[in-house]
Amino acid sequence: MPQGVQRSVRETGEEEAPSHSCRGEVCETQVVRSYTEWDPLEEVVVGHLDGAVFPAWQASMAATMPESSWNLFREQGGRPFPEPHASAAQRELDTLARVLELEGVKVARPEPANQETGFATPHWQSPGGLYAAMPRDSLMVVGDTIIEAPMSWRCRYHESDSFRTLIKSYFLKGANWLPAPRPQLTDDLFAPDPRAGGYAITEFEPVFDAADFIRFGRDIVVQQSHVTNEFGIRWLERALGPEYRVHRIEVNDPHAMHIDATILPLAPGKLLVNGQRYIPNALFADWEVRVAPAPTLPYDWPMYFCSPWVSMNVLSLDPETVVVESHEEPLIDALTDWGFRCIPVDFRHLYSLGGSFHCVTVDIRRSGGIGTYLNV
Repeated sequence: MPQGVQRSVRETGEEEAPSHSCRGEVCETQVVRSYTEWDPLEEVVVGHLDGAVFPAWQASMAATMPESSWNLFREQGGRPFPEPHASAAQRELDTLARVLELEGVKVARPEPANQETGFATPHWQSPGGLYAAMPRDSLMVVGDTIIEAPMSWRCRYHESDSFRTLIKSYFLKGANWLPAPRPQLTDDLFAPDPRAGGYAITEFEPVFDAADFIRFGRDIVVQQSHVTNEFGIRWLERALGPEYRVHRIEVNDPHAMHIDATILPLAPGKLLVNGQRYIPNALFADWEVRVAPAPTLPYDWPMYFCSPWVSMNVLSLDPETVVVESHEEPLIDALTDWGFRCIPVDFRHLYSLGGSFHCVTVDIRRSGGIGTYLNV
């Protein structure tokens, strides 16, 4: 455990009803409670691919998406992903849900949605949505609060709708619910040429993907990216208030979009990093930083959304246990040598659609309190 780490302790006495007075303590009555990426996982949402479609192209995607996908998105936006690949990916999600249940984790799933239905605002229109497969992109739990992200891809405008029934049920049981301001996503938000350097989005309004943030108890680490602007970071920083500290870090990633394939804390004091993107930071001066082995994905495997480095996107069930893609044997060996118990699960078909275990889940409840873990 790194120097300066302070773990919250369980209070004795009668349990209280869920309320803000529980913050910083371990409150067993809270239906929503999660401060880190590694405390013992008790309840989680796992996404699904029912009705999933290719995203409709918008110019800002050129900054992050593989060039081989640009014409595909232009031509197939709003149409279903190819079979049987999509069905195999859905089976992988269902298998993950069963594995988590066998590990004693309560699993919730979002409602199906017809992503082929087009929609419009007064400023633009989209031929369809995307999916409900990656709840980590649109939702973030900080303490007892569920935050809905204002994402910058127009096709994702209604993505959190699939999770609304779950969110409302958690709210009615005592959780807090914080939707970010609804973005307009007009042309003013997007840089004229997303390949000209700089970010693909401007500071016109606050936007962010929740997956650009990583939770370290009292401290939250974020990267500015082609989907997360400084305005969005400032909004979240102010919305969370002085109880939390938001830290911006620089990464070596010209296609920056989602931080959890660049850094991922697996336990107090243990940080897994992408050696090609990670820039050493004083925040982690007391942490043991290890570089993830290179991905093992075949060169001709279809990757519509991202690089094969999604291989390091593992899910911590507790400080000793991680879920890892079953083909990533070098990573499994490295994590085992590091003292982790690895649970291998096939997930390569899901890779193709833009994520892995951390992406397709969002924590609802982990045991443990807020804690302080970083060198601040």
